[in-house]
Amino acid sequence: MNKVYLGDSVYCDFDGFGIALTTENGLPNDPSNLIYIEPEVYINLLNYVNNLKGYIKQNKVEEDEA
Repeated sequence: MNKVYLGDSVYCDFDGFGIALTTENGLPNDPSNLIYIEPEVYINLLNYVNNLKGYIKQNKVEEDEA
């Protein structure tokens, strides 16, 4: 799959097993960072995001009631 720009200098790529997130500004010799997300870590990230959605929704309701 082709590398995709997500925003804020973050790119995403898939190698058939895991997801590679990189930060880069596209200029030669500039620093970049790599976070490689294996399938198990991706599942944990999805669980975290789902829990976060519930937390945000619950706190939004509490703010609306206040």
